[in-house]
Amino acid sequence: MIKLNVCIAILMVSLFALDQVIANYEPLPVHRGDEPIEFTNPIPYLGGRQCPGDSIGTTWYDKQENCGHGQRIKVDILNQAHINWIRMPDSLQNERFCGWNARYTDGSYYGQTQVSPSWSGYVQLDITRDTLPVNQRTVNAYHYDPGSGYYSYIDIDAGNLYGAWPHTPRTPQVPDHIWPYVCCANNGNIILATGDYNANSHHVYCTTDEGITWTLIATFDSCAVLSQFLQASILSGSNDVVFVHTQYITDTVASGQLDNDIWYMRSSDGGVTWGPYTNVTNYQPYPIDSVRAYCDVCAAYDDNDNLHIAWSGRQVTDNYYEASKIYYWNEIIDTITVVSSPSIYYNEPGGWWISQSYVSGWRMPADRPQLVVDRASDWIYCLWQGNDDYTDCSDDGFFNQEIFGSYSTDNGLTWSNYRNLTNTRSPGGVAGECLSEDYMTAHPYVVNDSIYITYEEDIDAGTWTDSEGIMTHNPVRCWVFPTSLITGIDEHHNMEPSAISLRVAPNPFVKQTSISLSRGQSAESMELKIYDASGRVVKSFPHLTPDALRATLQWNGTDQHGESLPAGVYFITLTSKDKSATKKIVKLK
Repeated sequence: MIKLNVCIAILMVSLFALDQVIANYEPLPVHRGDEPIEFTNPIPYLGGRQCPGDSIGTTWYDKQENCGHGQRIKVDILNQAHINWIRMPDSLQNERFCGWNARYTDGSYYGQTQVSPSWSGYVQLDITRDTLPVNQRTVNAYHYDPGSGYYSYIDIDAGNLYGAWPHTPRTPQVPDHIWPYVCCANNGNIILATGDYNANSHHVYCTTDEGITWTLIATFDSCAVLSQFLQASILSGSNDVVFVHTQYITDTVASGQLDNDIWYMRSSDGGVTWGPYTNVTNYQPYPIDSVRAYCDVCAAYDDNDNLHIAWSGRQVTDNYYEASKIYYWNEIIDTITVVSSPSIYYNEPGGWWISQSYVSGWRMPADRPQLVVDRASDWIYCLWQGNDDYTDCSDDGFFNQEIFGSYSTDNGLTWSNYRNLTNTRSPGGVAGECLSEDYMTAHPYVVNDSIYITYEEDIDAGTWTDSEGIMTHNPVRCWVFPTSLITGIDEHHNMEPSAISLRVAPNPFVKQTSISLSRGQSAESMELKIYDASGRVVKSFPHLTPDALRATLQWNGTDQHGESLPAGVYFITLTSKDKSATKKIVKLK
């Protein structure tokens, strides 16, 4: 079997080497959603695929979003998953609408159903916030043409998983403000981000009455691509909301689709007023910086309302889609780190994921990340899509997308080696036989040690609306899998016997913070020290005895003599004989 696989791999590389090398860059085509598409004879879905998860619906429309994938799955208070996608029910292209389904706590499903009128699509969702589960409802966002041009709409379910569609769809009533993204704040406000038809501008709206009236908050130009993301805090009592997007940093819109900075702005009152507009990356001209943000970005909040952002970055080379990495930043460490580790299929200096020039299409070898936060442990998971195998392409030369994952236990400073979570390699697959997991989005929090994702199983790799591959009937899947699939640890909170860890909350803090320390089963005493930014010890808790597996200490921001310390950055370090753990903490006043 090994010899056979090697022969197949060599044969595929030889065949692909005969293809014409992509020498000239062409701008990514902009799709409004009503463009005419040349019809090709479809290949029916054959069944018996090996992609993981439950089949919750189908679609003939294999493009779920332009650029970043956004949010198409959320889990409510009852641990029920709300899911939507662009559903085209047949190959004749007579209809296209927002499809919806829901996963109950016991793992059964509501059933796929139609939300929006036809012709509509490019869907996103969130869930209204309420302490009463019966009041939590799906908020679908999509764009739709009522006969006078395309507009963005929100459509809210009549009750928790009622599936009552359409239910009073509402719009800001601005034509060509389409491709909507949506999030729901804890105070009941709904924030909507849209893009222009030409993809050069983004717009942020807010409604305080579920779409009856809207306020235009801001417009951003020089965006070039529809790469934007909205997220709201899940923390009780917080009304924090963030808008993240890419903005090009070159002289032309065409180049700007590939050469971007990452920007964000936050609101603390559910989208009514907003704080400063911040550039996370601030990339400098080549050769000072040899990386640019590609056209996707996502964000998540942790349990202390700290902001986390991930994106894919491309290497600045003449081959525009050749090399990429997954990058990460949060406001605690305020440092950009690399999530994706080098592939086992090649050893490229700098850890770049590389695609050969024979690979066709607009996709990078590692792109479209999704962040998932574990509120119990403060661990961070990052999932992304891509291809780490030179040979794993369709017969037309398009990536068979797979889903990868990595995790961090130290607020994103370091990341584990990646794992291929789906591992459905199908090199040379013809239409109907590709195993390509594409357009993946994840619920941003771990639920009962599990991660919830939805994706489209594209059985002919590539996007046929972009003239990549042909039209096929594709399953839409919901996959709930344990975090151990990424960590390799059955119960990752039960760390090895001698391990130690720290958790600090709130962080940042004003008057007092709690320092929770986990010492496993170690019989050794511990020492806790707090350092200022210069490395000077300002507070110590020596000889902490192992009389319990866990302990919590309170720190009010004072030094060893009880004097109040100035606002700034501090580091808390817990050490034993041969183990240590460190957390960065910010004192505000």
